[in-house]
Amino acid sequence: MFRINPEVIHNIIFGVLPWFKWGFPLLRPFYHFHEVANEFSVMGLHFRNRLGVAAGLDKNGNMIEFWDAVGFSHIEVGTVTPLPQPGNPKPRLFRLIKDKGIINRMGFNNVGAEKLRKRILKAKKRVRKDFVIGVNIGKNKTTPLENAFDDYAKCINVLYDAADYFVINISSPNTPGLRTLQGDEQLNTLLFEIIMKRNEIVKTKQLPEKCIFLKIAPDLTDEEIESVYKTAMNYGLNGIVATNTTITRDNLLSKINEEGGLSGKPIKALSDRVLRKLNELNGNNKEFVLIGVGGVFDKSDYKDKMILGADLVQVYTGMIYEGFGITNKILK
Repeated sequence: MFRINPEVIHNIIFGVLPWFKWGFPLLRPFYHFHEVANEFSVMGLHFRNRLGVAAGLDKNGNMIEFWDAVGFSHIEVGTVTPLPQPGNPKPRLFRLIKDKGIINRMGFNNVGAEKLRKRILKAKKRVRKDFVIGVNIGKNKTTPLENAFDDYAKCINVLYDAADYFVINISSPNTPGLRTLQGDEQLNTLLFEIIMKRNEIVKTKQLPEKCIFLKIAPDLTDEEIESVYKTAMNYGLNGIVATNTTITRDNLLSKINEEGGLSGKPIKALSDRVLRKLNELNGNNKEFVLIGVGGVFDKSDYKDKMILGADLVQVYTGMIYEGFGITNKILK
């Protein structure tokens, strides 16, 4: 498969496999990881194990039933925006095989909130009841940064009955200016509007309060990490996803120089550093969830995240290099 353009083969797999949804339940006995000691619960959400699929791999929720069948406890679909958008010009996805990494500058290409909502609700009729479906939300490229909170609020409003939890993506390097929303003033404004929207939905529609997490960049300083953590705590968020992709290119073996976010093995140390700092700040707070993402390829990487304080761990690039059997390699 690595002989084929990465985005082309991705689209082929995600286009063909859903035609065989009828056979997905047959996979379940081969990927059975239900151990009480490995379960996790927060705010009414119950995870049968601590391994999930990170946002970006299944942007449009094409394969939700598949992730359930091969043993993951949860999938984070998206990043989704209120309106459909094509993303950045191609080529925009590059493999760094020597480094076991990927550079992407996809630019939030997705089908839009309304269509994703329908797909999630349809999939929920076929997945097991203990499979958790989160939604990673962002802003449309054409929406001015000063109005970004409108897009996040719209996504929450449209998808509230479908999502089990939400992740606010303000750390992708592929939407111009998005990472500036991690600054104090912008983040305060954004979180205020988002929490107000959630509270309004809970009150008017009589729906339960959904978890909201924040996804941050691996390139923040310790001072910036502490500032973001305190702001998230002040607004009653339920946790932080650490981390998104990096814009750094340190110590790479591959001779490639493309713009975009770098993921995979090269990002592990950066992501681990952010997770370690968050864990120090979090102390014994069991209610504030830390989700570790970045450079998870095997059981050792998974354990590293747990030791550093992760309550849940997610994979993306590791799936590309290790295959769909990565759950067996990590959880068996």
